[in-house]
Amino acid sequence: MPTVGVVLNDDKPQALEVAGQMAEWLSQREVPMGIPLTRVAELVHSPSPELRDRLRQLDLIVVLGGDGTLLNTARLAAPYGIPVVGVNLGRLGFLTEVEVSDLFPALERIISGDYRIEERMMLEARLVQDGVEQPPYFALNDVVVTKGDHPRMIRVEAAVGDEVVWTYSADGLIVSSPTGSTAYSLSAGGPIVSPELHALLITPISPHALDARPLVIPQDQAVRLTVISSHSHAVVTVDGQPGQPMVCGDSVLVQKASVACRLIRLGERTFFRILREKMQQGR
Repeated sequence: MPTVGVVLNDDKPQALEVAGQMAEWLSQREVPMGIPLTRVAELVHSPSPELRDRLRQLDLIVVLGGDGTLLNTARLAAPYGIPVVGVNLGRLGFLTEVEVSDLFPALERIISGDYRIEERMMLEARLVQDGVEQPPYFALNDVVVTKGDHPRMIRVEAAVGDEVVWTYSADGLIVSSPTGSTAYSLSAGGPIVSPELHALLITPISPHALDARPLVIPQDQAVRLTVISSHSHAVVTVDGQPGQPMVCGDSVLVQKASVACRLIRLGERTFFRILREKMQQGR
């Protein structure tokens, strides 16, 4: 039997109810749970060394929430190669695989090993301040440099490798993975890119230029975004989490991560079928 961890979104009352039902269901079948439910929820937000050690004992993680909860869990699980399956308690659910009404038949298949693994490219971001490179952050969707709460546009220089591509006057810039192409980047006018491709997307947010267009670059290239506005501060965020402040001269280096998100898939729905279904739901 696999050892199962469960991450739940505490803000969703239904998640607590479903988590209790799931714990009872797993216990009846003597499926080991590597970490108690409440501890797993804490693990996402403030992981301690003790909890990280226990995380290594897991064979898979079930996520009860929406895409945001799955994004949090993916960043945590990817360095350990732990597969993740999402149970949709949100609205659209581009990444979640299972609807809550199908949870227990899906669990039957999962614990018997009747599933496939889909690997999704992730991003690695390193903030550079005063010439000092900070520890890396992992992202499944995107890394975003924005003006924060300042009312004026910021100026951001985007370089690919050693070559400056463009200096943008805009509300910000998004560097996204193919998975993130259906998230914030899409709202900003970026292209939809199949997750089977490994590439990086650069999408400006409300640029003050008609010729500022999104770019798609190869997976082996790194993108450096440097704030060159002297009049205002900026903020860099990773997968929508609380941001880090940036000032003039600070930069963030974004590249393909050495780790990948491993999503458990049960059905035969293609990316384009999911895209079609979810886009129709969002109308």
